[in-house]
Amino acid sequence: MYWKMNNLFVIIPVHNKEKTLDECVRSLNKSILGLGYKFKTFLVINDCSDKSSEIATKCKYKYPSLNIKILNSQKGKLHAQESAIREINSNNPILFIDADIILKKDTIKILIKELKKHPHLIAIGSFPIARYYKGNNIWKSFLDKVLNIRSRYPMSEISRLNVEEYHPYVIYDPQHKNTSVNHELKSKIFFHGRTFLLRSKKYWFKPKTEKIVGDDSYIPDYITFNYGKGRIRNRYDSIVYYNPFISLKEHFNVYKRIYFDLRNLARTYPSFEDIRNHSQLVLDWTYIRRQKFTIRLLFSLYSLVRKIERFFYKFSINQNPSKIWK
Repeated sequence: MYWKMNNLFVIIPVHNKEKTLDECVRSLNKSILGLGYKFKTFLVINDCSDKSSEIATKCKYKYPSLNIKILNSQKGKLHAQESAIREINSNNPILFIDADIILKKDTIKILIKELKKHPHLIAIGSFPIARYYKGNNIWKSFLDKVLNIRSRYPMSEISRLNVEEYHPYVIYDPQHKNTSVNHELKSKIFFHGRTFLLRSKKYWFKPKTEKIVGDDSYIPDYITFNYGKGRIRNRYDSIVYYNPFISLKEHFNVYKRIYFDLRNLARTYPSFEDIRNHSQLVLDWTYIRRQKFTIRLLFSLYSLVRKIERFFYKFSINQNPSKIWK
């Protein structure tokens, strides 16, 4: 099950990311130092109206060790990934990265080590944490504390149902950072689309409907349904950072896309129903109540925001995730 060559592919879909692309690629370049792998990186420009294409070209020459190739595709993250996967002619691992994240130096090293250690695993996810807002706007600073609280407390979220059989590695190979044995046994059974490592392109598959646009909506369910439970693991010490939510409108729209993405997934693939049910997450109030008062208050406010958002989603006119996605 180990790959024979020290080659690793990287796919980065790029849609209007002129402000974050160079920083993302720079962090990728730093994180591959000393790993001993040959990288082939695809920057996939999809329906950009800003200077993302120009920045991608600069990155190609600025970071030669990444062996960057620039591609173009129609709008959509899955379309962008598909364009890059067509360029891959081997079964070496593929690292999928969003163009607005920053990788910690050891992020990729941790993912590769986990994939090599457990041949049964198909996908390894990183854990995304929101960076802190550093501006002087009091309202934005307040929203940063509320809207991003969940990412800064990884053990605050657990699965609604019993998911222990989805986590067969926890007992004999526990993680010791940002999680615990008890938490991981209850943790989510899917990876986050911001950054994940896939064993090979054979495990990537595009959904049959254009109304599912998120890789983290479809691909984890596809893997579990076709290859069984326990094929996905999240490494809570493999950290990537993303820009914090500091706008109620932005937060509303992002989770609106996810809401209708998951609804369309359930309707289009009824065979995924059991996986969908076990993928549902809730806040762990037992854990949260052990935190100090200000943290408990922030979680309460966050919970209120999410309830209000879900209420308004039901009355939304625009329910097409491909149009909501930006």
